[in-house]
Amino acid sequence: MKERLMHSFHKILLSTFLILSTGSTAIAQTTEFPVPPQNPKQLFYLQRPANTNTLIYELNLQNNIINKQKPIHIYWIDYATNGHIEELNEMQQKYAYGVKVTEINENLFEFYLVAYKKLKFLLQEGDDKLYHAYTTINDKKMIVNRIYLEVKGGSLLKPHIEYVELKGMDAITGSMIEERIQL
Repeated sequence: MKERLMHSFHKILLSTFLILSTGSTAIAQTTEFPVPPQNPKQLFYLQRPANTNTLIYELNLQNNIINKQKPIHIYWIDYATNGHIEELNEMQQKYAYGVKVTEINENLFEFYLVAYKKLKFLLQEGDDKLYHAYTTINDKKMIVNRIYLEVKGGSLLKPHIEYVELKGMDAITGSMIEERIQL
């Protein structure tokens, strides 16, 4: 199972390095990552050590109604170019950062990142009347705010992924929680 998890995250990072490389240099592990501005549609964001560019996963609305064919819109904030917003390309959507969504009922969707099918999320409306991405880690229902992939060493074709970190809020208590999945 550990090998499968590592293989899935290797796919993410390989796609990141091969598809997204724009001549940016790798960032030292001590670099502070920018926190993207919040908006009511934002579900969570994803960061990794290749650079400070950040993926935003947000609710996809049309006329204030959730788009059931594509309920999640994903895009980059390119912090290397003053926050320029860029859409994911087809390969990024299909192999690295896209999502596979299944409608459960009218206002409930299950989804996962295409590169890591084992971690399931629910997209549903919370008590605050906003949609959130929920997952369960260690028997805690979490509203996910941030996902971080830590890479230490390895090579371009076979990076060593040390862990995946999820940050968010305990859906029951409201307290901030952080869970780390060691690989």
